[in-house]
Amino acid sequence: MSGVVVLGFALLAVVAARPAAAQERPLVLPHIEGERQGRIVGEASACGTDDATVQAAVRLLSGRMRARVGQNLWQDRFLPEFNDALRLAAQLPPGDCEKALAALTALTRE
Repeated sequence: MSGVVVLGFALLAVVAARPAAAQERPLVLPHIEGERQGRIVGEASACGTDDATVQAAVRLLSGRMRARVGQNLWQDRFLPEFNDALRLAAQLPPGDCEKALAALTALTRE
């Protein structure tokens, strides 16, 4: 009987820990993140960020997202939105370059 009680407490501890673990990892919508991150990298590129920095950021961000959502969601949802937003933002005239470069720096440090 005491083994059942110990097992019950162990299961209760596991169930109670799940919401805390879920709070540590925020919900990620790959297509939304792809658009947001692509826009930031594209704006920084339009502001004259060197190609090596842009490529390093693209590799870093893609790797992070692939690890968070898996290969399929990364390829089907994140990557198309990222590429579209990157191309569009890079073609637009530069806006607030200080803000764009700060956003890129913050994004690569996350």
